[in-house]
Amino acid sequence: MLLFGTLIHQSLEHNNLELGKQLFDWMPERDVASWNSMIQGFANVGHYEEALALFHDMEIYVFRPNTLTLLSTLSTYAIHGALEARAWIHSYVDNNNLNRDGLPRTDLVTWKSIICGMAMHGHGKNALCYFSEMNESQVSLDEVTMVGVLSACAHAGLLEQGQGYF
Repeated sequence: MLLFGTLIHQSLEHNNLELGKQLFDWMPERDVASWNSMIQGFANVGHYEEALALFHDMEIYVFRPNTLTLLSTLSTYAIHGALEARAWIHSYVDNNNLNRDGLPRTDLVTWKSIICGMAMHGHGKNALCYFSEMNESQVSLDEVTMVGVLSACAHAGLLEQGQGYF
């Protein structure tokens, strides 16, 4: 499996998605790491639909996603501009008893992915709603999140509100 995993990773790293998919399909036995490589590999080159389809295929094949899988998928949804992403991921986490592992609800990376993804796709007001939720959940923000918030304000024409964050 290690050899297949390395070959898949290298194929996707060099934008050879077709070879990566063939290798993945030929794998005698898949694991969570191989699914994560495929999801992240397709997302990294902008093939968001395929990345999300792989996540759903992973569920069909009864592989339990780990933290990396969920964060990669959530980031992909946010970058793709899918507004229902957060609710779906949180529902998945709750329904599968994953919250005790510290999964997305209070994770800075998750909030940052949602806020920046929404801002990038022109959903400034939605990004600011998520930012408010992030503040309510007492997650400390970082510089990247702040840039996402300011970008959201700029895209939504909320310049005064953006200035208020300083």
